[in-house]
Amino acid sequence: MKKYKFTINDKDYSVVINDIENDVADVEVNGTAYSIKLNQAQKTSKTPILIRKEVQNKPGENKVAEKLAPMPITAKPSSKTINAPLPGSILKINFKEGDSFNEGDVLMVMESMKMENNVLAERAGTVVRVCTAVGETVMQDDALFEIQ
Repeated sequence: MKKYKFTINDKDYSVVINDIENDVADVEVNGTAYSIKLNQAQKTSKTPILIRKEVQNKPGENKVAEKLAPMPITAKPSSKTINAPLPGSILKINFKEGDSFNEGDVLMVMESMKMENNVLAERAGTVVRVCTAVGETVMQDDALFEIQ
């Protein structure tokens, strides 16, 4: 049931559409019931219309990047271990005990959440011990390498 109010030639009308079936509409106009035969049924879309309004930022509101400083997930440069940044399985180990590496070198490749992730060296150093092997599953913060 839908209710409408119209004004035609300064006269007010209250129209209630009770039901529409095929090409017949049952309506009430100012309390009097009518059955109206429609010439052509109007198909109405039930999809809402989205009205977009331009968003205006207040001064200083658009500085989210400045408020959120980069937060590294890497170990401290003074750390003697390199830990897993997230849980996963080891796909490839690029350095063995005694090998030297530079800052930014890819020490190993892990698979986590069906994605390959490189484990990077935060600083230059030497591998003292490899704490895992290819194919093993590690948890977040498990030791991967001992370094000096």
